[in-house]
Amino acid sequence: MKLLFLMDSPEYLRFYDSAIEELASRGHTVSLAVNNRSAKKPVGLEGLGALADRVRVLGVVPQHDGMWGEIAYGLRGVMDFVRYLHPRLAAAPALRSRIKRKVLPSGYHWLDRIPRLDAGAVRVIQRTLMAGDRAIPVSRAIATCLEEEAPDVLLVSPLVDAASDQVDWIKAARARGIRTAACIASWDNLTNKGSLRIEPDLVVVWNEIQAREAEQYHYIPRHKIAATGAQLFDRWFDKQLTRDRSAFCAHAALPDTRPFLLFTGSSSFISESRAEVAFVRRWITAVRNSGDPILRDMNILVRPHPYNCSGWEPDPLADVPGVAVFPRRGYNPVDAQNRSDFFDSLYHATAVVGINTSAMIEAAIIGRPVFSMLAEEFSGTQEGTIHFHYLLPENGGCVRIASNLDDHVRQLSDRLGDPAGAHAETRRFVASFIRPHGLDRPATPIFVDTVERLAAQPAPRPEHTPVWAYALRPLVLAAAVPAAIATWLHRPDPLASIRKRARTAAHRTRKTLGKTTAIASARVRRGAKIANKQWRKSVLKPLRARRS
Repeated sequence: MKLLFLMDSPEYLRFYDSAIEELASRGHTVSLAVNNRSAKKPVGLEGLGALADRVRVLGVVPQHDGMWGEIAYGLRGVMDFVRYLHPRLAAAPALRSRIKRKVLPSGYHWLDRIPRLDAGAVRVIQRTLMAGDRAIPVSRAIATCLEEEAPDVLLVSPLVDAASDQVDWIKAARARGIRTAACIASWDNLTNKGSLRIEPDLVVVWNEIQAREAEQYHYIPRHKIAATGAQLFDRWFDKQLTRDRSAFCAHAALPDTRPFLLFTGSSSFISESRAEVAFVRRWITAVRNSGDPILRDMNILVRPHPYNCSGWEPDPLADVPGVAVFPRRGYNPVDAQNRSDFFDSLYHATAVVGINTSAMIEAAIIGRPVFSMLAEEFSGTQEGTIHFHYLLPENGGCVRIASNLDDHVRQLSDRLGDPAGAHAETRRFVASFIRPHGLDRPATPIFVDTVERLAAQPAPRPEHTPVWAYALRPLVLAAAVPAAIATWLHRPDPLASIRKRARTAAHRTRKTLGKTTAIASARVRRGAKIANKQWRKSVLKPLRARRS
């Protein structure tokens, strides 16, 4: 089969490189494309590594530009914000604020005055907005690209990014009768980003928890959801050490080979870099003041998030003995050496601590006890997110979470004294959350089997624009007007663009008039010269001849 895998940015390659390799190894033709390149997350398509000669890289694909593209972006921004009026999601003010800041049009900021709505009301509003999105014409540039590629299946990931234009690709594929699937990249995507906004032929998730999220918050029918496990973590089940303990400790600049605690940093949205540094300082002080001499004497390794390193360079903990920060600069998490360094960090650690990061899941896979603690400065991105609660033991998770640093230190001491209990807890979590089909069954082949089954199904009939959509377009246009006006008025200088266009028009007019005048003058001079020449030749010359 022929596949087109469209990712929002090259960052998502790390979630699917094993699946792409498996698809290519089974003889399928895979083309890889991205919607944009993120400067803040420096993972390029060079991260393909060994896959470079097995897939076709299209690079950045066309977007839905023009008036309808702008209207679609604003409509999806409203849709993404409205989902946070759902009673379950309304308790996530940090997520709601982020969506408002990023994509909610200024003309609809009044929606933020609504604290919450009934779940049924949110569903009705979302369905209405989805109908409005369907009325927007399909992008010709995107339709042309799909026509040239002609894939059997279009895979997109993650589709839930704020006001994502991947919706336009699903729409264009449906119009051509191409099978479509949305691949949910990470454990938090369905609850801390935007809506799916459109119903593809299939939504591929990790586990039953995400399947319920897709049904409850995105209104996808259960028969269109497949739980395949988390293919991106397959490598952690088989990965081997690249450095023994002594070599790793020297590589990470730890002072010696004593047992160490590993603190794994979070993304900038979860914990701003400098705030994280301040918190880590308090955490280290609490550990050093522990009544447990074994815990008190441990080394500490801090591993910042690859996209949240600004506060860690230069080393803010250089004055603290027994502590190392590795690495301090931003790095490519897809790079083989960086992956190996990360694995070795987790493997050699006695325990892993974090605020709210997927590294805690990777630590659980390796079998290390995992801990976190509630902090006031991160409350909005810890308890204020749904996915964080999946880590709690009472919800089937394996992360011991304390309400303060003192309790956290006691938990560390107690849990490190019961390694067998900690290991059993992490295995139960991994079996339900990461590999729901069995701990011994990798998720990557299951993911690929699912895509192959989709490709084997009869292709859907091309979806033509319904008559009601044409009638709805004027309403969609009218609804976009307040947003356009408000956006214009909220600019620091609303008339700046008008003045700029007026100056540009005046400059072009002067340039055109000057050029026209110059051409006309040249023609007049040339005509006068020719007339004078003819006058001399036809009149003056014969007169002089007769006189002489």
